[in-house]
Amino acid sequence: MKNNFESSPLKKFKAFVNNLQSRTQESKYRNKSIDIGYDKNFGINIYIDGVNIAIDHLNPNADIIFVSHAHMDHIPNIPEEISKDLENKESQPKYLCSKITKEIAKVRSRGKFNLPESSWLLGRDKNYPQSVDYNGISLTLLENGHTYGSLSLFIEGSEKILYTSDFITEDRALLNGQRVIKGLKPIKCDRLIMECTFGAPNFIFPRSQEIQKDLNEHIEKEISKGHPVILLGYAFGKSQIILNTLSSSHRILLDKNIAKLTKILENQGIIFNKWEPYRNYNKKQLINFNDYILLIPPYYMFNDPYKSLITTGAKIIYLSGKVLNESFRREFPADKYIPFSDHCDFNELEKFVENCNPEKIYLEHGKIEEFSYFLYRQQYVNTEIFALN
Repeated sequence: MKNNFESSPLKKFKAFVNNLQSRTQESKYRNKSIDIGYDKNFGINIYIDGVNIAIDHLNPNADIIFVSHAHMDHIPNIPEEISKDLENKESQPKYLCSKITKEIAKVRSRGKFNLPESSWLLGRDKNYPQSVDYNGISLTLLENGHTYGSLSLFIEGSEKILYTSDFITEDRALLNGQRVIKGLKPIKCDRLIMECTFGAPNFIFPRSQEIQKDLNEHIEKEISKGHPVILLGYAFGKSQIILNTLSSSHRILLDKNIAKLTKILENQGIIFNKWEPYRNYNKKQLINFNDYILLIPPYYMFNDPYKSLITTGAKIIYLSGKVLNESFRREFPADKYIPFSDHCDFNELEKFVENCNPEKIYLEHGKIEEFSYFLYRQQYVNTEIFALN
């Protein structure tokens, strides 16, 4: 396959997008035993051989509810009263998710994610893959590298369907070479449902070892000049992975939200570099220090106490795939940007599709139109492409 993206006249591109959306609307009528669709209330739904599978949403008509990971946009809203009602039903839905996802989602949703123990079908064990047969189909949970506890779902029935959710393919070797999170490997399938958050050719990321080296060298350079360093990363997943890329002997501090989630992961047996809660110190103390590393969520940089630390000399490093967008860098001014993401870059997405070799591809999240058109230009003549949005 080529690794370039050739733009076309706007008129031709719009016609392609309109056709893509039209085919997506019509897809559910083509095969009565299989229906993959998107609903604004219930999200993605997979129907195969009489089994209805809801993805990251509470669908009252579902046989299976799959919760891929514990980022807020993927946690179903399952209040306690609904959970009890579902548990008392004669045919209650079954849940698939990892133990980490279950524990983190419960905390992050502030009690709005109540998964009945009796309905938890698969995911208790920390080793993957895990499989179970359900009403004639096979369901397999696969580690997918996106974040701690994050899983993909492989379904085998009259067809083979792979739902990736958010994912990466690289095995990230962190914490002195110990493998922490395993990436998703391609599987031959009939239908591939995948994200394409960074499905445009300008999103090419360094490998994790390069990022590790770049980050630690820059931190040491700044601290040697008397500048403490503030790292920006999402509270769950990204921050903990950053924590385990650090080789510094300097004190590492975590914002209270990051600290709370890190503690839950430690209780699940995950080992992290030595850290302290930010609350162990006050702002005045930290202003006088020049040798600490502090992890905070991105938007916190605009509020005190962190704003004061920045104005008195702390240097900012932002780690995200989005930093390759100039508009994003303008929104978050930093001293250094590192394109470090928990999503696949463009090359990984392209290679993944090629190795899965599906007959039908369903795209969700991010650069759907750009990646769809790229696949179209790569002459996937026997492959149908659908947009799930």
